[in-house]
Amino acid sequence: MEIKPFFSVLIVLAVLAVLGVFIYRGVGPGMPGQGLPEEGLPEQGPRLGVLQVYLCDAPLDAENITGVYITIDEIQCHGDGQWATCQDFVGPQTYDLLELTEGNTALLGELELPAGHYTQIRFMLDIEEEGASPAGSGCYLEFADKSSVPLFAPSGGRTGYKGVGHFEVPVNGTVEVTADFDASKAVVVAGSSYILKPTIKLIVSQ
Repeated sequence: MEIKPFFSVLIVLAVLAVLGVFIYRGVGPGMPGQGLPEEGLPEQGPRLGVLQVYLCDAPLDAENITGVYITIDEIQCHGDGQWATCQDFVGPQTYDLLELTEGNTALLGELELPAGHYTQIRFMLDIEEEGASPAGSGCYLEFADKSSVPLFAPSGGRTGYKGVGHFEVPVNGTVEVTADFDASKAVVVAGSSYILKPTIKLIVSQ
């Protein structure tokens, strides 16, 4: 009968040891109510929104010109002091601006971007600098007799064509912006060449 207290002590010590393990784990990292250490917190993803970009043009008062074709290789947006390439736009894409008048538009893409304030959109065109070989140029004029001539640009396609206008890409939302190229002001004759000097206006849908 004298050994029963001894076993009772062992049982009590064992129970205390088990409770000690649970208590230790309860205050350790990763348990509910205690939180994760700072270095263990999962990283939050970027706050994103969607930019829907449309293309349109003003009517061109030139009966002998039946097509003004531009080829867009890439679209970039300027915000927070830097340019960001819109990865969702897959170029090159060719558009006839004369088909995009009188309310007609072309959806260039639904482009996912970091949410925030933007001030410019830049279109990188497949276009040559004046004096370069026009072979394979993606920007050209088409005439009523089915002939065509290439369009040139002072800096070629290196700097792109910027449309200036303020717009906000909302978090988990969508903003619609229409780029009006206005070929009637953009296409000018320089000697025997046709120069594209786009006058792009950004129209933000409210």
